[in-house]
Amino acid sequence: MQSGNAGALSDKPATDTISNSAQSLIQGQIAYLYKNKVLGFWSNILLASIMLAFFWQHFFSQRISLFIWFGLVVTLSIVRFLIGKNFNSQKHYSQAELSNWANKYVFLTTMISTIWGLSGVVLFPNDLIHQMLLVMILFSVLLAAIPTLAASRIAYYLQILVTLAPITILLMMSRDDGHLLLSVSILIAALTLVLVSSYIYHLLYELQGAQFALQNLADTDQLTQVANRRHFDREFKTEWRRAMRERTPISLMLLDVDHFKKYNDTLGHQAGDECLKKIAACLRSVTRRPADLAARYGGEEFAVLLPVTELKDARMLAERLRNKIENLKIKHPASDFGVVTVSIGVSCCEPGWDFTGETPEEEQDVIFPAMLITAADNAMYVAKRQGRNRVSEQACGDHKLSKVLQQQAQQKKANA
Repeated sequence: MQSGNAGALSDKPATDTISNSAQSLIQGQIAYLYKNKVLGFWSNILLASIMLAFFWQHFFSQRISLFIWFGLVVTLSIVRFLIGKNFNSQKHYSQAELSNWANKYVFLTTMISTIWGLSGVVLFPNDLIHQMLLVMILFSVLLAAIPTLAASRIAYYLQILVTLAPITILLMMSRDDGHLLLSVSILIAALTLVLVSSYIYHLLYELQGAQFALQNLADTDQLTQVANRRHFDREFKTEWRRAMRERTPISLMLLDVDHFKKYNDTLGHQAGDECLKKIAACLRSVTRRPADLAARYGGEEFAVLLPVTELKDARMLAERLRNKIENLKIKHPASDFGVVTVSIGVSCCEPGWDFTGETPEEEQDVIFPAMLITAADNAMYVAKRQGRNRVSEQACGDHKLSKVLQQQAQQKKANA
């Protein structure tokens, strides 16, 4: 299987731009392989035990070979089982990690199938009855390996080949009609298995496409066609954990359309919807990296998540976005600027960094995400207070600005 082909049900290399939503579905399919590790383990042990029991009594000269063969099957089955126990379906894996897990499963399963295929040579019985029994066991092994289709169709076809080819060749080399008939039966049954597995593969491939479509529908704001709040919250959590693990900065922009209520009241909600669509298009044009995410945060408010981005770079991108939206020149009669503008708040955090030196590391995953959102929201509020149509920034963990805002709010409340 090709590297990067963790995309279950697909023998095409996955691209680097694969969405986290699609990746979560792929992870579920890889998890399916390891979820059935107990079934795969015991099916191989049971079938190998049947082989051992029947051939041990009737073929004394092959007992050593039979015992070595049995030990190889059991050993590889145990290895695959133990490796599968280390797969955590609750953990978020990267695309490369998913590909690695899929490759491990395919490699070990192919090795087990190869050992089974060698039984057709090393343990090749002389009588037709035991040959038929061996063929039936080999097909049972292939049926038990069908979950491999969730990793790669080509890998499963390879397993059919390495399992059945040795015994089929030996049977075809025999001159009597019984052996030739049995070899032809194997070829017909193998072709049938290929066709059935191909049908299952395409059926699951269509199901995967439907899953991707439903996932995209559930994660997309239907008006603006950018990510919705639900998708943003999930991706924010994922990217935060990645930033913690890799010790990289993560930036966030929150932007609000200035005087949008007045815009709706003046020009109507249909014009307001069109305005939001155009702003969302600007957001998509500046979030070109695979991990960048533009989302509708609520109403006329949008969010842009920028992993592996310093504050100065996020500020520069925010200014470019503000300027781009202003240059759309969407008329806004109720605005002092005459056109639609936005106020943007920018902040940046480095997850895992304890600003006070007092926060336990296990609590940082709870505290710091909220700090980043709060800092960006505070910065956006300052941009509005300073006249709108501007970018303001606040470093994550900078509590001074928060205190100023709280004092302003308290003073305003006291005056009222």
